[in-house]
Amino acid sequence: MRQGLLTGSLLAWTTLATLAAAACADGGAQRPLAPRDAPAAASSAARDAAPAVPAVFAEGTISDAREQWRITFTPDGKTAYFASSAAFFPFTRQATIYVSHLADGAWSAPEVASFSGTYSDIDPFLAPNGQRLYFSSIRPVDGVARGDVDLWMVERAPGGGWGEPVWLGPTVNTPTADELYPSVSADGTLYFASGPFFPQPGRHFDIYRAARDGDGFAPREALGPGVNTTPVAGGGLQDAWEFNPEISVDGRTLVFTSLRPGGYGLGDLYVSHLERGAWTAARNLGPVVNTAADEYHPTLSRDRRALFFVRRGPLPGNFYRVSTRVLDGL
Repeated sequence: MRQGLLTGSLLAWTTLATLAAAACADGGAQRPLAPRDAPAAASSAARDAAPAVPAVFAEGTISDAREQWRITFTPDGKTAYFASSAAFFPFTRQATIYVSHLADGAWSAPEVASFSGTYSDIDPFLAPNGQRLYFSSIRPVDGVARGDVDLWMVERAPGGGWGEPVWLGPTVNTPTADELYPSVSADGTLYFASGPFFPQPGRHFDIYRAARDGDGFAPREALGPGVNTTPVAGGGLQDAWEFNPEISVDGRTLVFTSLRPGGYGLGDLYVSHLERGAWTAARNLGPVVNTAADEYHPTLSRDRRALFFVRRGPLPGNFYRVSTRVLDGL
């Protein structure tokens, strides 16, 4: 079943290659994204004890009939940012970032975040102190349109809103690959994934980190073999793909998605720990989280007691929440 899913994915990615080429030929311009439909109902509060079995999070309000992509919370847990799209982002390369607020035990109707809605934005991540929000975007850099996904950030403005988006620069971003899913530890070290627009021989997704360097970042470096795998002769084009890195606040636990063989389905969630300066061999989080469906886009709660993630198949991806106590290696 897993190989069949991959084959179907490759066919769709072939279509994506055509779409990406067309976007580049058109200067990489992005169409404004339609506003998100109002939710039908609210949900229980995020602070409820995380369940031992994954349960849909904020069903009908945040998790709805659309595709959901990465969720992140303010330090007090009362505001959530997440991305959503009408169709599957890897094919359409279109998404928008939304914000929802927790009040009286219910999440408010999501609204487009102040810095999103014009270009394609995805993967929001709030720094541990809540003063920066990192995200991935297809938007012009210094007035020049781009067709690849790059890493950006916004900082808190004096009035409490968000400032203008800032490109994270060439030590992190490349002109020939997608940079996706940023997250940062308390010391400001940036983790992210980088790889090709679509599956192709000789190229794959790996996870990188870049240390803070003044207002920017030092040159990126790939994580070691405990996290990143190496393509093997005769393997599938996506067998060595590692992406969606979520780093813990202390910088010692990394949860990520991998398409490596031996999992439970298409994308599975794995965990690796930083020990004596090296990342341990990644462990599959087990069958409580990982299924024959596609699991991806992990988010750790600040106290590491809950894991949020997206599960997709056969329906569009929704956010799920589960206690980390029941997960292997986490």
